[in-house]
Amino acid sequence: MEYNTARPKMEIPEYGRITMKLAQHLLTIEDREKRNTAARALIDIMSFSTPQFRNIEEYKMKLWDHLHIMTDYKLDVDSPYPKPKKKKAGDEKPAPLAYPKNKIKYRNYGKNLERLLDKILAEVEDPEKKKSASEVMAYYMKLVHLQWGDNQLVSDDVIKNDLGIISKGELEIIDYSLDHIKGKSHTTIQKEKRHKKNFKNKNRGGGGGKHFRKRR
Repeated sequence: MEYNTARPKMEIPEYGRITMKLAQHLLTIEDREKRNTAARALIDIMSFSTPQFRNIEEYKMKLWDHLHIMTDYKLDVDSPYPKPKKKKAGDEKPAPLAYPKNKIKYRNYGKNLERLLDKILAEVEDPEKKKSASEVMAYYMKLVHLQWGDNQLVSDDVIKNDLGIISKGELEIIDYSLDHIKGKSHTTIQKEKRHKKNFKNKNRGGGGGKHFRKRR
């Protein structure tokens, strides 16, 4: 018995070993026209793995690139796209993306609150506008509690106190009620989605989803 560990390494394993053997066979076809025809046929076979992308131009180019890679860049065909360059062992990999290291002071409200606060304190000086900005801040803070607080109610006094602490006394709300702000928590929304999904699954194809005509 021949094990995969004893077989040649597949550079692009998602197409399977048979596809790789067909790609290697292209190198043995001497007639160029026949080789071109066989290469196009193999590209069609490779596209069956993800048929939803078959008509996307970038995906077609990717298939031809993979064909050249599977043949170790030795395939000489009339490809509709430029032949990719062979990567050398010393080629550098792209630098990894840096992970954000910004610390969030008020984690329960998130980073967006800090951005909003900095913008208000830096740009708003008019007392009336600052009053409106304070109400916007309080509105946002209440929404955060409603969406991510797992149905834990929070009073206006808590929001007012937090706003004063966060803004170091620069912002405050006096004659503004937050009772009109209502919503559902993230947990509640997820539970409702699961309930709807389970309800559909129960009634799909079974007796529960059938409708019967009333006999006259």
